[in-house]
Amino acid sequence: MAMTDEQLLELARLSVDGEINRHSIDQFCQTYPDITEEEAYRGQELRVKLMEEQGHYAIGYKLGGTSLAKVNQLKSTIYSSSSAVISTSSVIYGRLMEYMEKKQGENLVFDRYLHPKVEPELAFIMGGDLYGEHVTAADVLHATKEIAPAFEIIDSRFHNFKIGKRYDGVIDNTSSAAFMLGEGRKSPREIDLNSIGMKLQKNGEYIGFGAGESIMGHPARAVAELVHGLSRAGRGLKAGELVLSGAMTASTPIQAGDYLRADFGGLGYVDMHVIAKDPKL
Repeated sequence: MAMTDEQLLELARLSVDGEINRHSIDQFCQTYPDITEEEAYRGQELRVKLMEEQGHYAIGYKLGGTSLAKVNQLKSTIYSSSSAVISTSSVIYGRLMEYMEKKQGENLVFDRYLHPKVEPELAFIMGGDLYGEHVTAADVLHATKEIAPAFEIIDSRFHNFKIGKRYDGVIDNTSSAAFMLGEGRKSPREIDLNSIGMKLQKNGEYIGFGAGESIMGHPARAVAELVHGLSRAGRGLKAGELVLSGAMTASTPIQAGDYLRADFGGLGYVDMHVIAKDPKL
């Protein structure tokens, strides 16, 4: 049976409340086992509206399931159903809100999250609009103003980071919680995004390696897939919006006291300290 907007709004409220008040929630599939893709993204938009009612606003998108490393992690440890994600051809997206952005040099306060994890990513800063199901990776590169190194902080609101089914996560804004851009910026015409390498350190130890080609063969393809999905919902990607193209490695759990750094060669780096509590409080 199709879900009503009232039912989807209730799930969106549960997700928002879990984020704001920092408490875990039950998997949506326990009550609604057959949530469809269209219903899930309707629920996600209702979640965005709830945040807008609190004075927040959307500034872009994050992508999920765009690399084999991340897909394997989702299948083995995060989704309850092993059939939830089959391949990197089935990407999902969430919305980036203005309050999620952390500036380079700003500490991440662990106490604001439930069970945060970090993901190194390539960020696309759009310089032109894109719309339609025939947009290509070349179109994406032409419309991109700059590429930046980035961290995304994910933090599922579900108990123990067990999302349940794929579309539970979509309503929960694809687990997005925060992000940080490094200070490096390059035009996509200045760098080879396919061959760019990434080395991830945690507390001085290398724990992960990735390359641009690990994102669907080329990260611009992932952004093109986002545009295709948005066009099916009657929307597009706009100039000035930011897109995180997906994790280049499996996500890494973090704790207070951790120091993370991801080096992206000629593109620069992004680094972050995790502290226990906000010193201003």
